[in-house]
Amino acid sequence: MSNSPYLLLIETSIITETDPNTWQAIAKLGECLLPEVVALEIKNIANGKAEGNESAAKQFQNSSELQWQTTSLTAKHADLVIRTTQNLSRKAKLMINVAQSAVGVANAYPQKCVVLVSNEISLRDRIAKLQHKNLCAIPSAIARQWARTNQAPPIVHQSIEYLQKQISQPINQSLHQTDTIGLTTSSSVITTEPKIKDNQENPPQKSNYRQLAISLVKFGLTTTFLVTILLFGWRLAKPQQFQQFWKKIGLPPLPQILVQPTQPKKN
Repeated sequence: MSNSPYLLLIETSIITETDPNTWQAIAKLGECLLPEVVALEIKNIANGKAEGNESAAKQFQNSSELQWQTTSLTAKHADLVIRTTQNLSRKAKLMINVAQSAVGVANAYPQKCVVLVSNEISLRDRIAKLQHKNLCAIPSAIARQWARTNQAPPIVHQSIEYLQKQISQPINQSLHQTDTIGLTTSSSVITTEPKIKDNQENPPQKSNYRQLAISLVKFGLTTTFLVTILLFGWRLAKPQQFQQFWKKIGLPPLPQILVQPTQPKKN
């Protein structure tokens, strides 16, 4: 495949309805391909098996200067379906097959501007309705003018602009992502420094004092509860020893009902 951004697909009418000068002019625009259905049709015309300009078909086959290759690429499309209920002519079926080949080449070479060169108006209109971004169709007269002036026609120029956008878009996205990462990193550094300074200049002393006071209160309540339980148990188990201890430390006497449980009356 050449380095030219253009890939030209040649239809039967370009060979049977033009001359070798037109073929040479088209060949200067980029690499040229013949769909298999077109190559077969030219062969049948040259052998007298199909209607057409037999002399032009033979001259094309005997041309040694042209090195146009045949392609088998083709693709199905919803608008290029040949239904069994349709009563299409042989030529109409051939045009649909050429259009399918054009779509196949455009799909296989998305980085190329595929230009179908055809003098069939119905085929060019069919290609235009497909709205395939890198596929267009022009007649032979426009192709010769293009080769003479070296200026692509507007319809071809539109496809080239689309391809250039597709190429530049990933680069722009990559640069945008890099800038976004840089901005995010810078902003994180800027917002982190004040937080560190605030923590150093204003230590949370009030919060620590509050937690310490709560812990002391909890410890005092727990200790009081445990001591009360122990004293109560001692008083029940050894009331006399407990009373002596209680008097020794100078506390007021406790009610006797808690020390001596009520005895059942004897009959």
